[in-house]
Amino acid sequence: MTPVQPPEHPAPAGSARWEASGDRAVAVDANAGIISTGPGATIYTAPAVQLPPAQSVAEPRGQRNHNLPRPPSALFVGRDADVVRLGTALAEENEPVTRILVGLGGVGKTSLTLQYAHRYRERYTTVWWITADNPDAITAGLASLTSRLLPDLATPATTNALAEWAISWFQTHPGWLVVFDNADDPSHLAPVISQLDTGRHLITSRRTAGWHHLASPLRLDVLSPADAAELLMRTAGRTATGNAADAATVAELAAELGHLPLALEQAGAYVHNHAIDFAAYLERVRRYPARMFATAYAGSTDRRTIARVWRVTLSTIADRDPLAVEILRTLAWFAPDHMPLDLITSIDDDLLAVDDALALLAGYSMITLAPPHLRVHRLVQAVARTADPADPLRTEEAILMARDRAARFLLDSLPREGTEGESGAASIAVPQWPGWRNLRPHIEAFMELMPQDQDTAEVAVVLHETSRFLLDQGHVPQAARYSERALAARERVLGDDSPETLSTRNQLGNIYRAAGDLGRAIPLYERTVAARERVLGADHPDTLSTRNYLANAYRDSGRVDRSIPLYERTLADRERVLGRDHPETLISRNNLASGYRDAGDLRRSIPLFETTRTEAERALGQDHPRTLLFRNNLATAYEAAGDLARALPLYERTLADRESLLGDTHPDTLTTRNNLAGALQDTGSLPRALELYERTLADSERVLGHEHPRTLLVRSNLADALAQAGDRGAARALWEAVVTDSERLLGTDHPDTLLVRGNLAGVLEETGDPGRAAALWESVVADSERVLGTDHPDTLLARCNLARAEGSVGLSQRALADCVRVLGDDHPRTLTARRELALALDAAGDLPQALAMCERAAEDSARALGADHPRTRSARATLARLRRTLIVRVPPLDGSASRRVILNNATPDRP
Repeated sequence: MTPVQPPEHPAPAGSARWEASGDRAVAVDANAGIISTGPGATIYTAPAVQLPPAQSVAEPRGQRNHNLPRPPSALFVGRDADVVRLGTALAEENEPVTRILVGLGGVGKTSLTLQYAHRYRERYTTVWWITADNPDAITAGLASLTSRLLPDLATPATTNALAEWAISWFQTHPGWLVVFDNADDPSHLAPVISQLDTGRHLITSRRTAGWHHLASPLRLDVLSPADAAELLMRTAGRTATGNAADAATVAELAAELGHLPLALEQAGAYVHNHAIDFAAYLERVRRYPARMFATAYAGSTDRRTIARVWRVTLSTIADRDPLAVEILRTLAWFAPDHMPLDLITSIDDDLLAVDDALALLAGYSMITLAPPHLRVHRLVQAVARTADPADPLRTEEAILMARDRAARFLLDSLPREGTEGESGAASIAVPQWPGWRNLRPHIEAFMELMPQDQDTAEVAVVLHETSRFLLDQGHVPQAARYSERALAARERVLGDDSPETLSTRNQLGNIYRAAGDLGRAIPLYERTVAARERVLGADHPDTLSTRNYLANAYRDSGRVDRSIPLYERTLADRERVLGRDHPETLISRNNLASGYRDAGDLRRSIPLFETTRTEAERALGQDHPRTLLFRNNLATAYEAAGDLARALPLYERTLADRESLLGDTHPDTLTTRNNLAGALQDTGSLPRALELYERTLADSERVLGHEHPRTLLVRSNLADALAQAGDRGAARALWEAVVTDSERLLGTDHPDTLLVRGNLAGVLEETGDPGRAAALWESVVADSERVLGTDHPDTLLARCNLARAEGSVGLSQRALADCVRVLGDDHPRTLTARRELALALDAAGDLPQALAMCERAAEDSARALGADHPRTRSARATLARLRRTLIVRVPPLDGSASRRVILNNATPDRP
């Protein structure tokens, strides 16, 4: 064999390999010995490289020794506190000190570390930056220190030899900082760090797990909303304009990008380079997410993009566990925060495999585990659910499969088991509310992402059930949107007459009725009744249920001529089909009694309520929730009759039983406490009434929320009690707030909104603002006539109040005539209208007519409601005042001045 001299200029270590050819030939990068093979082998010998002892080589004098890859960023925003935190963590006196900075790719770990290294370079004798994503890179990074310190001697040495020498140098020269950037595997660093014990190690990694044997990781989160907006503006080269709309758009875009620094810089640079505004970028990123996430901005030295950063991570995860990628694609369809772990565990029968997959995702910062929840960054979700033909992990087919899987998970996670609430409509049981509240954000997120024209039967079930919960919570507009969408999906997928479609149509009627939109509720109920009679039969329980809801809507609309016969027919059919003691039969009997009560027919209402209460106690038990419901409603009938001697004890007993059975803050308990406060208010027991109202309001706000319709009504009732107690200023302020909230939450045309607007008009009149009161009454009358109809009881009441406010005899006479025509002579509102006409006649100076009208009002009230009813007592008090003010002039016999005489010539009061 013939020795061959090495080439004149050997390639540096780590460069492209030599090529070999021939049988048993070899190729080497660098060599310090002899390589031999078989016959014909080429033998290359190289002189051994002798590096000086590491301890004999001092660090460079003057300028500090470092290899930081780039200057500190001029766009460093919102991380000063993190720099300080990092500096504190690295400032311990004992050595070695290892700190690990972890976080999602693109969150700014490298930028923060680079900023720290530049800012505190003087603390260290050497700052050495090593890319640490694989073992070869770590070795090369160490070797580069030797090449820096021994530029003439390092060239012929092997990379491994150079790295070993660098380790020796670090061991003999304390006070350094070594940065291991983008480390992927703790096992790659452990052998190196274990030998470096005279300085500081700072590691950055997307992985959060596996570092415990080295140090506890420091987690870097996304920027705050304000800092994210500032970074976005500065990267785009824009300055704040002070325009609220511009600021809102910037904030919206920053939130859309999840306040992630890399995404913000990418967006800002795109805005700057393409000379567009932030709204345009937001529209583009929503319309073309795959392309926008993969676009690096021109002129940038950092060619990373969101898609590129995470594609590498996802590929690594997929190689280790394909189930983890399936989970991530599924999680992409839910809300990013507070995601219940139970939502995803059914993805595989092997729970241990699911645990491992979740741990792997968390280990690479793709999710954050915080049992019993997990969190995913919104941009991770956006990328994971965006198809990209260039990415085999994000095919259209895989993403659609994940979307369908997410729908099934939502369906399987729905809290079940409905119960019956105050209205008799199927509602969500209160113990299920926490589960619904946890799930609601994820349902909403899914529905935002799911195209409506692609809704499946499973999605329709989720929409339908969620609309029921939303209605219970008072979120009527959203409940309507979900129910309308569920109906469209079921009509398309299942057909117009499927039982599921009819169920949703019935539910939508309930929502329209709750919204006060009887113009849509009644026709929808009528259509559903007809369809159920045709499809299911006239006696089917579902048919009877819808007929009951239709009767409720007729009652709400003031159409007694339709509601009472339909209640009576439904009750008879339920007694025949279901039996007298069936819960639905009891509900029908209760609703018929309520219809009689609202029609002013207390002679039929009270006995029927009493029968319903008795039969419920026998069939269901004294403490059954429905028994307590019927007892509460019987108390309302006693109160309507002015029989507070029976109403108050029944309210007290029902409240105690509901508190014991359901709890102090159950919605039904709050209803009875509110009603008890009202009855106490009628008796003049204002201190206790106010205390109960205030307690009920506090509990309603806590349990139902500040914006629930029931909460608004309790606030209105409290205002009424304050007005009665003489604190009209507080009542006025509270009613004005309730009107504002009702108009915002329920709409200007909702019956509850019209009610509280009328209450506000009344207190305005009492607090010396008659002009505004009259104007408000006029608007209430006009809106009530338009929304409820000219003959609705609430419209008639509003016209009576307007007539009183304006002191118009003509308006009062027309209002009374309408009440007599629509409601009858003995209806409570007719009796009130007659008394109001008497007051208008008095104000007009026609005292004889005023007296006659008030006498009639007192007589009719005593006959219809009883001598002790508050309305009767009020009419008598008005009559007594009119009598005292009736003065006639008697001509004097002696020509002296006239004198006034009070006459008592009215008909005596009747019992």
